[in-house]
Amino acid sequence: MVEVVGLRKKGRLEGISLRLEAGSLALLGPNGAGKSTLLGLLAGRLKPDGGLVRLFGHDPRSLGAARARAYIPQHLAFPATLRVEEVLEAARRLKGASSADKDEALERMGLQAHYKRPVAQLSGGWRQRLALAAGLMGYPPLWLLDEPSSALDTEGLDRLQDWLSAHLTMGGLVILSAHRQEEISRLAERFIRLENGRVVEQGSVNHVQEPS
Repeated sequence: MVEVVGLRKKGRLEGISLRLEAGSLALLGPNGAGKSTLLGLLAGRLKPDGGLVRLFGHDPRSLGAARARAYIPQHLAFPATLRVEEVLEAARRLKGASSADKDEALERMGLQAHYKRPVAQLSGGWRQRLALAAGLMGYPPLWLLDEPSSALDTEGLDRLQDWLSAHLTMGGLVILSAHRQEEISRLAERFIRLENGRVVEQGSVNHVQEPS
């Protein structure tokens, strides 16, 4: 469960409150609205200036919260000299995941043909697939995804949607930021729209309307 009460980050976020137990939520809004800041606070990467945040009862910066979440920022860099197999093996060990978990992540994002390739030889879209495979491996309960489909082609988006659906079927929780109408309707069930660090609209994605 994610619980946020009166969350503030000076100049970025003002008085955000929400409570989520399962399902998928899209954070919408223009650049600078506070989407990445909210995800960074939930991921424990930023320290709030006020308010309460709890992930499954833990402070976001605690070890308990870290084990319960996967956070994939919009721009995630891997050492260019590492091969795909090395990145995934390092992620497996860090998470304490199984070899079966690694094999599933590899298959979920369609990386088998690139398994031996160095990261430096991957396009932006394939690097994004690698970031998702490494981060979501082992099904941590909470997924925090900042613009997860920004570099994905149609097949990559299909694969992410299938994996996300499997996670939700198991009672998982997903919070993602998004811009495009297509990714909103495919990856989330509900949304909140942020402007200037405040929630201005929320509801079902079936009723999302692009701002005029």
